[in-house]
Amino acid sequence: MPTTIPTTTSSTRPGSPSAGDAYFETDTKDYIIYDGTAWRSWENDGSFASGSFPSNSYSAYFDGSNDYIDTNNKFDFIQQTCEFSVTCWAKWTNYNASTTENQSIIATTSTGSQKGLYFYYDSRGGSRNLKVMLSANTIVTLSASGGVGDNVWHHYAVTCSGSGGSLKLYKDGSVIASGTAPTTTTSTANHTMNLGLGSGGYGYLTDAYLDEAAVFNYELTSSEIDDIRATPYSYIKYTSLYRLENNANDESGANNGTNFNATFVTSTKPY
Repeated sequence: MPTTIPTTTSSTRPGSPSAGDAYFETDTKDYIIYDGTAWRSWENDGSFASGSFPSNSYSAYFDGSNDYIDTNNKFDFIQQTCEFSVTCWAKWTNYNASTTENQSIIATTSTGSQKGLYFYYDSRGGSRNLKVMLSANTIVTLSASGGVGDNVWHHYAVTCSGSGGSLKLYKDGSVIASGTAPTTTTSTANHTMNLGLGSGGYGYLTDAYLDEAAVFNYELTSSEIDDIRATPYSYIKYTSLYRLENNANDESGANNGTNFNATFVTSTKPY
């Protein structure tokens, strides 16, 4: 006899599930399975949908000297569609540093071709400007004065709605800079996405803590960003998610990173 998968919703998932429990969520249209420690979700077309995680014990610390994580994937859709989102938690150990270079947070750009995303903290001369450079057919730069102002955890997001659409920079759920996105390019000539290292692997190292860096192949709404920021361990339909739980693994299993000297510590985002 055919069997029917029991139904639930994203807000009424069982509170004490057992490993192997499976449901169909009627609101998200996703299949969810409890693996013994967390719910895992798949869209009904078979693609990975979301994850809900039970704990957050570690973050990655980059000392500004030779630490970074290479995610081993180009994420070419960033410049080919200009429709994406990147989110993370970050805390700078010396936020008012006067340095000779920018401090990169997340970057896919490459020397010469400059095709992709460069999200960085310009601390030169104590300026404390948070900046986004998106390079596709042309280059667009956003700058938020005072985007980094203290030595505490903040949630950051960069979103883009597509070719010629809206490019936005968020801090703690609020837009702090916005502009018009460039038009797309078919170029794939960018280096792999790095955490804590800038364009092409040449310098631009950061002195900061980083946690839960996520990449999405669509524009997150402000309410979705608020959900990620305020709801512990809840991410919906991401492409890759680096929780940095004592490793550089991608929660989707597709793009595990390689750690170059970053240390994993118990200073984590505020929840």
